[in-house]
Amino acid sequence: MNRYLDELERTGSSLMVYKGGRLIFQSSSKGIRPHLEAIEQLGDDLHGSVMADKIVGRAAALLILHSGAAEAHAALISTPGRQVLEQHGLRFTYAQETPHIKMQDGRIYCPFEAMVQGISDPAEAYHAITEKMRALRGQR
Repeated sequence: MNRYLDELERTGSSLMVYKGGRLIFQSSSKGIRPHLEAIEQLGDDLHGSVMADKIVGRAAALLILHSGAAEAHAALISTPGRQVLEQHGLRFTYAQETPHIKMQDGRIYCPFEAMVQGISDPAEAYHAITEKMRALRGQR
């Protein structure tokens, strides 16, 4: 692994964001929530950052691009997530690849992965994901 993924594993974090060599964001939240938290808290400060993420599916890849990160490191990446990062020319590394990101029960695809299947624009994906999160919060 690389130093970013080593640190991610050592701390048990799900997302760590570095800029100028220093840690500017860290979260242990699950799913894509850490990316949304980072975007809400840091906004434009994410431009040019380095993101180390435990799991990068297509939804997370689009949020990484929306954030303006300069590079990404994933412990686990889905094939669609890898393809999105490649298509946009983002520098990235990963330790392991899987065909799809599934729910914790291992049986069904993550709803955010399914939702962004037809979306290639990072800003459009961010809007769709935040709307879905608002709707989910309203149901609770």
